[in-house]
Parts: sequence; C-alpha cells; structure tokens
Amino acid sequence: MKTTAVIAAMPVELEGILTQLGAQEKKVTGFYRLYEASFCGSRVIFACCGIGKVNAAACTQRLIDYCQPDAIINMGIAGGISAELSTLDVVIGSEVVYHDFSPISLLENNYPFAGSFVCDKALIELAKQVCAGSLAPGSFRVGRIASGDCFVEAGEVRTRIRDLLGGLCCEMEGAAIGQVSHANGVPFLILRSISDLADENAQMSYEEFESKASLQANRIVTGLLSAIAQGV
Repeated sequence: MKTTAVIAAMPVELEGILTQLGAQEKKVTGFYRLYEASFCGSRVIFACCGIGKVNAAACTQRLIDYCQPDAIINMGIAGGISAELSTLDVVIGSEVVYHDFSPISLLENNYPFAGSFVCDKALIELAKQVCAGSLAPGSFRVGRIASGDCFVEAGEVRTRIRDLLGGLCCEMEGAAIGQVSHANGVPFLILRSISDLADENAQMSYEEFESKASLQANRIVTGLLSAIAQGV
C-alpha cells in the first residue's frame, strides 16, 4: 500500500481535507498534530508541523522515520510575489529555495551542496493535471517558491525574492521540507494557494483569504492524492 505524507504548518491549512477524508487523529510522541486516513486504497498521513523552517524540518524527518512515505506533499498558503498572481491562485513548486540564507553559495559549496531543492517531476505533472481540470484557466503557475522565517509585507525582502531569486511566491516551510526530503531521497512537492500579495496590504488580505486559500489548496491536494493512489 502506498503511503503519502502531507504536511501543513497550521491547523487551518488541514481542517477541510481532514474532514473530507475522515482522518483520525493519532497520538504519537514527537509530533504536534498527526492524523491518518485511508483514501482510494492508499494510506495518507497528515502532519501539522507548526510555523517556520525548524518546525518543518523536524516534522519532516520525524515523518520519514515514522511512516517511510513514498512521497511528501507540503501544502498551504503563501504570499504572491509574481505580478501574474492573484489571491486564491495556486503555485506548484518546481523547486524551493531559502530567501533568508545569504550567501546561498554557502549551501552550494558545503553540505547539502545545493542552493535549491527540486520538486519531483512526476508529482509536478500530476498536480498540473489536477489544476488544469479543476481551476479556471490561468489561475495556476509552476515555478520557484521561496521560504524564510518572516511574514513578507513589501520592502527589501519582497524585492530580493522577485528580482534576485525569481520566486513566484513566499512562505515559511517549503525549502526546509524540500531539503530534508532531498537528504532522505524521498520525492516531494510543494504546493501553495495565494492568500495575499506580500505587499503593504498583506496582513489584511491574509486575514480575509486565509481560510479560502487553505480550502483551495486542500481541493487540489485531494485530487492529487487520488491521482497518486490510482497511478494516473
């Protein structure tokens, strides 16, 4: 039986999909919140890791040790950086990079000898198929996602992500999850729904669209889990 691990930072990012799939909470030492469901003949483990890179990395390694997943999906919300994005659009990560690690050459020249972490191509293609079949044309993009331990509200950080890193959106966990998955040889995908545009109005937009963007990500990941289980 295939096992897919799904990680989200906050409870709100998991609530909808847990209810839909009838997931049951499990009490396992070392996890903040952990749930399990059977879906389309496969096993799905959901973990709420908490906000930020350290929480995300620790949870990812614990999940790999605990359930030895065939794939890891990190879903949730993000701030849009690209001018092409609007709230509730979806970004499928082609790769993830830290926007608060400088210079990035330190990672490239030392372990893990990589400045970015590439998402699994097969998972990307499945996610594209799900998005194309369930979202309005033009409402999803594939590209680089940038992670860092800060809430981006315009300014120098946003400029760095856009101009120097080529990031489509920003969040706080994906690169850490990607790095741990990469180190363990586990295929992974980072998927985000846009809750704000990382500008001066980011906080107000985030509060308005947090729940809606989370449900959007849930919907895409449910379709992705179905495709994975069926070997589409």
